[in-house]
Amino acid sequence: MPRIQYTTPAGSSGVLDLTAERMTLGRAGDNALVLADDSVSSHHGEFAYDNGAWFFTDLGSTNGTKVGGERVESLEMAEGGSFTLGDVECVFYGDEAAPAARGAASRTVSSGDFGSRAYDRSLRTGFGTPKARKKAAAGGSGALIAFGILGLLACGAAAYMAMQLA
Repeated sequence: MPRIQYTTPAGSSGVLDLTAERMTLGRAGDNALVLADDSVSSHHGEFAYDNGAWFFTDLGSTNGTKVGGERVESLEMAEGGSFTLGDVECVFYGDEAAPAARGAASRTVSSGDFGSRAYDRSLRTGFGTPKARKKAAAGGSGALIAFGILGLLACGAAAYMAMQLA
């Protein structure tokens, strides 16, 4: 079974088993893989099995995902490949039955490489419900603007009446 072995900056370590073809990883409890370290975002990224290979996609995390100290958006996992989630050091160990390049480093997948995958932002969770995010993106602030205008009109009317009484 493919797995991720991790070591936190505090020195604690553990193993996360990849038991499904798509699994989210982050600090929040609603992720399939929970990595409780402050440097890992609530919804840090997603592991996906596609065309015989495992990929990790960063979902816009605060502290990022790095390979060799360089920040990456997506990477293809290779047997024994190391990468960093926030400040947590990780190593990927694939399924023993699957063919893999032993000891190879994880390969970065950028948007310009052959075989790269586009980042699907609809997979990102957090920051409210999808309905609330859609409403905010569609200009759900109309009521707030109306209340602001109403407040300015009320202040203007109060100033006008004060000047008439004086």
